[in-house]
Order: sequence, then C-alpha cells, then structure tokens
Amino acid sequence: MRVLLLGLLLSAVAQPCFAQKFLSFEPLMMDPYATVFVDNGSCSAGKVLKVQGAPNNQRRKKSCVPISDVRGPGAVRGK
Repeated sequence: MRVLLLGLLLSAVAQPCFAQKFLSFEPLMMDPYATVFVDNGSCSAGKVLKVQGAPNNQRRKKSCVPISDVRGPGAVRGK
C-alpha cells in the first residue's frame, strides 16, 4: 500500500503542468533564463507576451506568442 501511494505521489509531482498561468503584469525581478507569460494587453488579440529573464543585467527577451502555442495541443479551454 505504501509503495502504491509513493508511486502515485511521485507520478503526480513528475507530471508537467497542464495549465499555464498568465500574469497580469511583468515581474520586476526574474531568475536568469526563467520564462513567464504576461497577459497585459500589450500584444494583439489571441496573443500573450512571453518574457525570458537574462543574466548579468542584460535586457530581457520579449515576444508576442499565440495563446494556443502556450497551452499546447488539445488543451482544455477554461473560463
């Protein structure tokens, strides 16, 4: 029984995140190479801002990407 519970716990932790969260504003501080998605209206309809952190006070990489690319194929659309 313990082995089964441990297996279920490990499989739950090892699964990738199926729901990507969108922030409403760009964070002031980010880890280098971390990626966040910001839905603040700066991109056209159906797109969100992808922000990637950079090391050593370099500029962050920012680009608009389609929401469908972020959620992945077959993702369930929430309310």
